[in-house]
Amino acid sequence: MVPDITDTIAAIGTARGGAARGMIRLSGPRMLDCLAGCFEPSEPAFRLKSLNTAQLVAGILQLNTATVVYCEVFLWPSERSYTRQPCAELHTFGSSPLLEASLESLCLHGARIAEPGEFTLRACLAGRLDLTQAEAVLGIIDASSDDSLQTALVQLAGGLSQPLTELRETLLVLLAHLEAGLDFVEEDIEFISAGELSKQLTAAVEMVEAVVDQLTTRNQPLTLPRVVLVGKPNAGKSSLFNALLNECGASREKVRALVSEQAGTTRDFLSASVDMGGLKCELIDTAGSEANSEVESIGSFAQEMTATQRKQADCCVLCLDATEERIRDLVDNFIEESQSTHWNCLALTKCDLLQHNQTAIPSHPRVLFCSSLTGAGVNELRTAIAATLGGSEKLAAGSVATTAARCSESLRSARDSLRRALETLSAHGGEELVAADLRTALDNLGRVVGTVYTDDVLDRIFSQFCIGK
Repeated sequence: MVPDITDTIAAIGTARGGAARGMIRLSGPRMLDCLAGCFEPSEPAFRLKSLNTAQLVAGILQLNTATVVYCEVFLWPSERSYTRQPCAELHTFGSSPLLEASLESLCLHGARIAEPGEFTLRACLAGRLDLTQAEAVLGIIDASSDDSLQTALVQLAGGLSQPLTELRETLLVLLAHLEAGLDFVEEDIEFISAGELSKQLTAAVEMVEAVVDQLTTRNQPLTLPRVVLVGKPNAGKSSLFNALLNECGASREKVRALVSEQAGTTRDFLSASVDMGGLKCELIDTAGSEANSEVESIGSFAQEMTATQRKQADCCVLCLDATEERIRDLVDNFIEESQSTHWNCLALTKCDLLQHNQTAIPSHPRVLFCSSLTGAGVNELRTAIAATLGGSEKLAAGSVATTAARCSESLRSARDSLRRALETLSAHGGEELVAADLRTALDNLGRVVGTVYTDDVLDRIFSQFCIGK
């Protein structure tokens, strides 16, 4: 159910928790009336209701506790705002109780608390944004990497909706020509030739197919990329896991791997969210890979879980003890097989214990010497992981995942309708059949860019937003 857009809505627009500044958003036809009831400008002669241009106004906000708080109000009194309604942003101290009291005061003077995503919903319904751009706003909020942020920014700027809107306009012109020809069929007037119609329909099919292929790579759950540490028991995986947590700014994570000289300490897998050079991902420490198949049942279960995590990984880091006698041969094998296996990086752990020169071990961009004790090589491993993930398909697509999930079916239907129109044209079928398929394609394209929508589609999109956006 779409909320009533004639209501005046208010919500806290900044994250919870203490901060130097907090902000409350206000939007609706009666915004100025609501604000006038509880806000007093610093200049006594200033009249809010006489304002007709955007302006910054300083003053005090009356709270329902008979106290006042200083705030600055950014005012958009006309329709030249984000929601195309009179809008205001109240900036004051970032204390959560203070912001809650300020919001309560606004609600006592005619506002109501906004639903999740209601500000962006109003912008969408007013034509300020289309549906793909609204989803891009959510993509920016939820971005977990520089790549996903750039993808959302491009989509917000019209990178997806603009070409589809232009295609829809082209098809509308084609449909107009076809229907005009049907109206004057007895007068033998040709508004568009069969060859030109076929050419434009073929180009339209190719374009829609390209967008479908692009969206397919994003039509997956919104999960963080997974980096899995694997290797033999006692290969230093858990120590490296802890070192990466410290290096990647996740020192507040309560998760820590148990470290022991005894092999097989890790029986389950541990995971924690980390930042790999501006890229958020999930780091996973797995149980050591056993060579002996006749291990006890709990060990067998741990091996199965390790195999599962490895299959789901976006980046696998093979951990080898650098002090092993056959380490040179193992590194040679890694370099030889790395192009045809799922290994992405090789971490030679415990390099602080090396008694021989590291140059005796073959050099390779994806082979890194690491010491969890001294921290040597940990940052380099972090950079290598980020580079690997940066090129993965999960991060390389050109639309936000919520758009992909919503639009794929409509675009496939549009593509199929255009294909049928082409087949009918090639078989010298009636132009009225071609026109019918064009109308179906236009309806499906309209659902993508938001010229055609239903309440359940809007509910599904904007329920994912937080309140205040």
